[in-house]
Amino acid sequence: MNKGLEDHIKIIFNKVYKWVILCFFLVGCFFLLWYDSPFHETDIFIPIDSGKIPDGLSITDSPLKGIEVRISCPESLVETLSKIKPRYLLDLSDIKEGINNIPIRKDGIKLPGGISIINITPSFLIVKVEKELKKELPVIVSFSGKPAPGFFIYAVTRPPSVMLKGPENILGPIEKIFTKPVDVNGLSESFKKEIALDLPECLDIISFSGIILTEVFIEEQIVSREFKNIPVKGKNSTYTFSITPPAIDIEIKGPVNLLEKFYQENGLEVCIDLKGLKPGIYVRHASIILPVETILVGVNPEIFTVKIK
Repeated sequence: MNKGLEDHIKIIFNKVYKWVILCFFLVGCFFLLWYDSPFHETDIFIPIDSGKIPDGLSITDSPLKGIEVRISCPESLVETLSKIKPRYLLDLSDIKEGINNIPIRKDGIKLPGGISIINITPSFLIVKVEKELKKELPVIVSFSGKPAPGFFIYAVTRPPSVMLKGPENILGPIEKIFTKPVDVNGLSESFKKEIALDLPECLDIISFSGIILTEVFIEEQIVSREFKNIPVKGKNSTYTFSITPPAIDIEIKGPVNLLEKFYQENGLEVCIDLKGLKPGIYVRHASIILPVETILVGVNPEIFTVKIK
């Protein structure tokens, strides 16, 4: 071999050798620094995302919301743990009807390099699965508190019913579904409100957002009340007269608060107009003055005998 070529090869080999040695040295230093860095153990919470289950099945008891993972990592990575937001996808593609024990796989937990998993709690999840049922149920508004005294409430919703799906053993016995409570305490005026349904976790709404438009009607209670022994008075006469019988019983229908106030103030007036009548005996009906919003239901007696002297 040409001596010049041989010398040239030796020079190249020496340079490559030096670079290889330098790389091994740097890797070794990095390893030693990494190894000498103190390790830290801590627990992190990893939320669980449930995968799609086979058609016709429904989960009765929802799995846990997440798992606790005990990890070990260099102290230099501890500060970055707060920025790590891994999620665990629970594979439910092969789930069967009944009780399923699904193990938590380490390889399903994606963590940055340098972090090792020591322990997972729980190590498996118990998922109970039933046949899925679809059912339409009427929506009933739930109230909290009581309206103002003398008022009653009722409500209508749009839509009036919803289609639900869920486990047969849960949804089957349910005949109606309630909204979240609507506060009506002390109110006396009607209003509209959007409210969510109060659904068990294992039930889902089909093709609907879950927000119900509720129209709450708050109205006065209408009642009937009897006013007994109301004196019957005569007016517009200069003669001496008598009225038989001297009193009347009256039944009135109207708002309960109005009738109560009317009763307490003794505001009911019953009279017979004697204008233009000369001495003699007359049969007359009494005139009853009622407040607005009330209706006369009945009177006893209906006619009276008036004697003018």
